[in-house]
Amino acid sequence: MAAGADAHPETFARDEAVLVEGASTVSVRDTSKLVSYWRQNLDFDAALTGADDVYARRHLSISRTWQGMVRIDGNLDPEAGELVVTAIGSIVDESVKSGGPDDRRTPGQRRADALAELSRQYLDRGQSAISGGERPHINVLVDLKMLELGHGSLSELVSGAVLHPEAVRRLACDAGVSRIITMGPSQILDVGRTTRTVSGPTRRALLIRDRGCRFDGCDRPAPWCDAHHIIHWADGGPTTLDNLTIC
Repeated sequence: MAAGADAHPETFARDEAVLVEGASTVSVRDTSKLVSYWRQNLDFDAALTGADDVYARRHLSISRTWQGMVRIDGNLDPEAGELVVTAIGSIVDESVKSGGPDDRRTPGQRRADALAELSRQYLDRGQSAISGGERPHINVLVDLKMLELGHGSLSELVSGAVLHPEAVRRLACDAGVSRIITMGPSQILDVGRTTRTVSGPTRRALLIRDRGCRFDGCDRPAPWCDAHHIIHWADGGPTTLDNLTIC
């Protein structure tokens, strides 16, 4: 009501009694709809400008906490919000039907799992854009002892988040495994002067070695970076690990 009065004070004063009477017979949500329709019918162009302003305020923030959690916060415009709510709700409904009495997740946990499932299904389809020579996927760094015995010196995501060995073993059940021996070659990583482009195996080795942008003062994570020649290709620099870095 206040927003409508601020936008159209003279017309609101004329129609206030009718709006208040209508609001007294409907819910709070429907009161908002009532005023929205009133403003739209009163000034179509102004209502369109208001809708554009709402759309411009959309944003999404994704950050990592020091405990390894990922925090998501944001606002979506009505159309995008409806898509997300519908998609997550569909997965939640299906999980409720199939979960059984032993599924004791809270509604919030179900929604979190549904968002992860949406992301996994999208990546599994293999239709996402290629970045750094490969399609996006989860990279887990683990040494052989950790994978086989459950204890070792390396068990983490490329982002740096440490994973429990059992989580790594679970992920490894249906994952592609790239073996990289740090003290000797396992895959053909040295492609020399044959090509300037950094191959997928070479990029994976760079992610493990450099972990993030190597430019002084930059803290961008490895997945955001590109592979670059230290001695430029045009100047005779080879496409080898020793002559590559990420930034």
